Amino acid sequence: MVLLAIGGVAQAQTGTQTAASDSWQINLKEADIGAFISQVADITGKSFVIDPRVKGKVNVLSSEPMNKDGVYELFLSVLQVQGFVAVPAGDVTLIVQQNDVKQQGRDLDESVQVDSQELLTKVIMIKNTPALDLVPILRPLVAKYGHLAGVKSANALIISDHANNIFRIEQIIDRLDRSGSEELEVIQLKEAWVGNVVTMLQNLDPAKVSQGNAAGANENTAGSIRVVADERSNRLIIKGEKSARERIRKLIEDLDQPSYFTGSARVMRLQYADAKKLAELLNGLLSDAPAGDKDNQAKGKAGIHADEELNALVVRAEPSLMKEIEELVSALDVRRAQVLIESAIVEVTGDISDALGFQWFSGDLDQPVGGTSFSNAGPSLSSIAGSIVSGNPSAALGSGLTLGGYSESNGQPEFGLIMQALSTNTNTNLLSTPSIMTLDNQEAEIIVGQNVPFLTGSTASSTNTNPFTTIQRQDVGITLKVKPHIHDGTAIRLEVEAKAESVAQTTVAGSADLITNKRSLKTMILADNEETIVLGGLIRDDMREVESKVPLLGDIPLLGWLFKSKSVTQVKSNLMVFLRPTIVNNSGVSRDVTTEKFNGIWEFTVSDKIGNSNDTTVTDLFKGLPVTR
Repeated sequence: MVLLAIGGVAQAQTGTQTAASDSWQINLKEADIGAFISQVADITGKSFVIDPRVKGKVNVLSSEPMNKDGVYELFLSVLQVQGFVAVPAGDVTLIVQQNDVKQQGRDLDESVQVDSQELLTKVIMIKNTPALDLVPILRPLVAKYGHLAGVKSANALIISDHANNIFRIEQIIDRLDRSGSEELEVIQLKEAWVGNVVTMLQNLDPAKVSQGNAAGANENTAGSIRVVADERSNRLIIKGEKSARERIRKLIEDLDQPSYFTGSARVMRLQYADAKKLAELLNGLLSDAPAGDKDNQAKGKAGIHADEELNALVVRAEPSLMKEIEELVSALDVRRAQVLIESAIVEVTGDISDALGFQWFSGDLDQPVGGTSFSNAGPSLSSIAGSIVSGNPSAALGSGLTLGGYSESNGQPEFGLIMQALSTNTNTNLLSTPSIMTLDNQEAEIIVGQNVPFLTGSTASSTNTNPFTTIQRQDVGITLKVKPHIHDGTAIRLEVEAKAESVAQTTVAGSADLITNKRSLKTMILADNEETIVLGGLIRDDMREVESKVPLLGDIPLLGWLFKSKSVTQVKSNLMVFLRPTIVNNSGVSRDVTTEKFNGIWEFTVSDKIGNSNDTTVTDLFKGLPVTR
């Protein structure tokens, strides 16, 4: 055993050393602190760096011998009493004043004994309680020269103090935090609805009962509890301390009692949706629920009826199912966008006919010796002769140019020659611009035309004393059917069916039946908003050439024209269909479209659209709006 005794400035060391281990018993009285630090350095083998301000006298009295670690702990305690601290810094230990300890410190990962007097800095993570709430509680427990701060983002505490004091503070934090006391619990309700139960619990004590993470409730209050309603399965999920959960569970059991009234009724007035269609949709949706679905069975049945006069739904259902129906109605009862469909059906027809022929005769009119007679270039020679004989020669003149001459003998025509020439040019420009507005996903149809009677049957008067004729009326004109589908608010998919019908000028030979011309188009297209596109077109070119001649003689060059007549007829038609959709998704766009169309009534002139067919462009069809190519 080694006995160390230091008195005043004098130092003396006496004692014996055992074979098993070294131990020291220290007794000091008014010893210089510098000499004491030097002796501890010799015993522990540590290197100390002493601040010049470290001065003073120390008194130490030990009754039992201590080993090397015990001497060092005694040394740390003496320094603390004197207002100094030992701070490890790598291979040396700094001896500084306690007030400077915040700027000094050891490695955070270096471990020390829990009952050590060494000074260290430690980061303590808090699990449940907000770290900032613990700072004012723990600050008095930290040494004046120590440090305590809270980090809100990490929910942690930073403490600088002696190791044994930090260990004590950690025990206090563990009791305050109570990480294992707040648990989750699920309560299945049998009779009551979770929405009503949560509302009642909040009304009873809003400071301690919060729904989910409601900002209005203080979750850190003693006995506070959080309640979440699982409406799908009619269950309550509660989180809090055990005593608070037991109190809330008992209250929930008292509230979960059968009701005297089953379900509740409500009238839901609709703004945009059709009550009858929506009622059919909801009844079909609720009836499609699987028979074994316990969640739907817990919600009960619902009765949904439509009041068409008020455009409202009358619903009777359990509260949980009522809420689900309200959410569905709210999602379905929305303003639907409309689409203005403007179309232009343009048909340009050109008919060109050229005819040239010669006719002659020899002999008198009563006994002609020879001649030619053709009817494809004008009236035939026989009809002309008949008109002359009847004394009305002007009736024999046909269309075009007719030149003729004859010679007489004894007052009777002896030879005659007639030349006929005709050229006709007929142009027709038929323009129809039907337009219609309809809802999104709703088919619309517009017909502009006539209701024409068609003969379907009749009886002759000779075989029936009560003759009759049966007819059937059909619409003949421009028909446009469109069903729009808006995609992403800009693109529109259109199901289009367009027909252009007209009554032909000719009829079926030998009857009064009418012949109709028909152009139809049926397609599905994709267009952008306010984009003008062409749906399709039909170009037809018909040429008909009729030549009448005398065999062999009509083939003679130049001279053969005296023995033939020729007519050429060429008909060209061009049918094009244009269409432009415009999305009308609010009242402002609707007003603009209406104003534009109304003003267009006064600006429209027939001569601009029909009189100058060669100058008509697609832009003219949709006046005032650009064409997208």
